[in-house]
Amino acid sequence: MSNYFVKQNNREFSAQITGFSKELPHYSTDLGFTVDDVKETVDDAAFMAWLVKSEIAEEKNKLAWTSFVNASRNNSNGALVLVPPVAIVLDVMPTLVLPGIDKRFSQKAAKAKANGCSEANQKILGIFTSPDTTQVTEPALKLKEEAGYPEISFQKHGYVTINLYRNTGKGYDSQPYKTLSKSPFLDTDIPATGVTAQYKYKAIYTVNDVESGSYSAEVSINVVGK
Repeated sequence: MSNYFVKQNNREFSAQITGFSKELPHYSTDLGFTVDDVKETVDDAAFMAWLVKSEIAEEKNKLAWTSFVNASRNNSNGALVLVPPVAIVLDVMPTLVLPGIDKRFSQKAAKAKANGCSEANQKILGIFTSPDTTQVTEPALKLKEEAGYPEISFQKHGYVTINLYRNTGKGYDSQPYKTLSKSPFLDTDIPATGVTAQYKYKAIYTVNDVESGSYSAEVSINVVGK
């Protein structure tokens, strides 16, 4: 099962984790969360809110500067006095947190559910995952040649990452070749000049860094070294 209940849009995710941070203290004892767990969530939510607000301010200022530049260059009315946009001043940054806000939120949601959080309380906390019988559990890889390199494409279907495995003739390693969050992926690690090899790939979805579901069907392509 994926963690597709996590909002992918930054502004929506900020609202989601803010709501979670406000409600978690009411359920923390019953769900096995410590004071430090709650504080970490509050700090993550505050920092995410600051990031989003700052990003919006920067976007607006960039648009204002673009308009100012265009008007300065193209406006033929010499009598018009143009005033450049005022440099933005961001709010004071809250407590700096380590990267991985999304992962920490997902892990806390998983812990809450594992510790018996009811459906009603999951909805209050903003972590409810509605049953989805159509949920895809196996990646479907598409493979083609792009500028002489293998290009692998896939759909995430609500998952965050896939683990990609590669076999260049010596079998698959026990560890994934790459963990991918974006599609397509261009594999530029090809054989030496003049050497031809058959590359095979398979993949599996991950949830909170743990492989989930089934492996994809294997795809293969002949790769010629440059």
